[in-house]
Amino acid sequence: MSPPALFRAMSCLGLLGLLAGCTTPPSPEAAAPTLPMRVAEAPKPPRDAQTLDEAVRDLTIALFDRARIDPPGPSGRHPLVIDPLIDRATGIQTSATRGMEARMAEIIGQRYPDYALQPFGTESLRARPVVLMGAITPVPGPGVIPASSAPRPGTYRIWAVLGDLRTGKVVSHETAWVRAEAVDMAPTGFFRDSPAWSPEAITAAYLQTCARDPGEPIDPRYLEALPAQALIADGIRAYEDERYAAALAAYEAAVALPGGSPMKARNGLYLSNRALGRAEAAEAAFGQVVKQGLDQGRLAMKFLFRPGTPAFWPNPEISGDYPMWLRQIAAQSTPRAVCLDLTGHSSPTGTAAWNEHLSAGRAETVRRGLVARAPELEPRSTATGLGAAALLIGTGTDDLSDALDRRVELQPRACRIASR
Repeated sequence: MSPPALFRAMSCLGLLGLLAGCTTPPSPEAAAPTLPMRVAEAPKPPRDAQTLDEAVRDLTIALFDRARIDPPGPSGRHPLVIDPLIDRATGIQTSATRGMEARMAEIIGQRYPDYALQPFGTESLRARPVVLMGAITPVPGPGVIPASSAPRPGTYRIWAVLGDLRTGKVVSHETAWVRAEAVDMAPTGFFRDSPAWSPEAITAAYLQTCARDPGEPIDPRYLEALPAQALIADGIRAYEDERYAAALAAYEAAVALPGGSPMKARNGLYLSNRALGRAEAAEAAFGQVVKQGLDQGRLAMKFLFRPGTPAFWPNPEISGDYPMWLRQIAAQSTPRAVCLDLTGHSSPTGTAAWNEHLSAGRAETVRRGLVARAPELEPRSTATGLGAAALLIGTGTDDLSDALDRRVELQPRACRIASR
């Protein structure tokens, strides 16, 4: 079945098809009361910070033991998928979150035979499975819920929910805390290679669902975008397995669906075309990356610079596409009746004064590259530096793990443009 046909078959009338096979949902009066826990008085995870393995173990057991879920269907097993766990601040997948998924899958296989775990993707959604979702974020200390943006965190909070697509409700929600030395925030392969980042509505919907308690509804924006997100997950797996043609097909199908044009899909089109040696198609896809970021009002580019300097990294394997990136940023920016503010950022390594100076110089390097390709941007662009004042990762490792902390952000703003 083709992806568009799959979407029509899954959705029927949009959201209702995914949740209830296009049947009429029950009235509030007919709704069942809150279900009991699977294991009465099952304990919650401790509020102390643990190793990552300990925290994931306790979180997973509590999540399934304490679930308030309807019995499985005739098969006697709940179909289950893990929608990849993410970093709360960026929405990306990391070594830590992928390791959490692997450990959760191991525990589920050993302890919960009434759950049939399947890969998250287009095929597995047909069964309206239970979906496991979750996230990680730095916090000021054990037992604390609000996130922290302080550099070099000592503690992370992890949390997860189970959402039942048969009912459209969250059925379990648990939280645990992890000592920072156990957490590897390096991005996984696809996100490491992605050139751009911007906040995404689907990430907000995912996190909104992750914040809900048993009995509360799954965010409808998340449900609407599920078919597209499943295709994107297919694409990420294919890309990381070096099956670039399959990855490209998945991303092309995803962008045609509701909720299917997040930055992940646009980055995927660029990366897959690039890996296939399709230079023109890759440049066109990168142009759409830039367009989407500018349309949303914020685009972070992962230009890599030589340590301690405002010069691009000299290795062509890393910076070889930068001239094309600058060409497309200039081409997408020039026709807009806007000015362009470029803001450089840095990791927390070094003094505040030096980081601000360095990040401003790197933003100016990008600005000069744009002006060289579109001189009309000279009076319409500015370059400033924030240093480490707006960290996204905060580890201070100065490697690929915190590349987003050394980003250059582009933000269009309304301004008076002189007539030609």
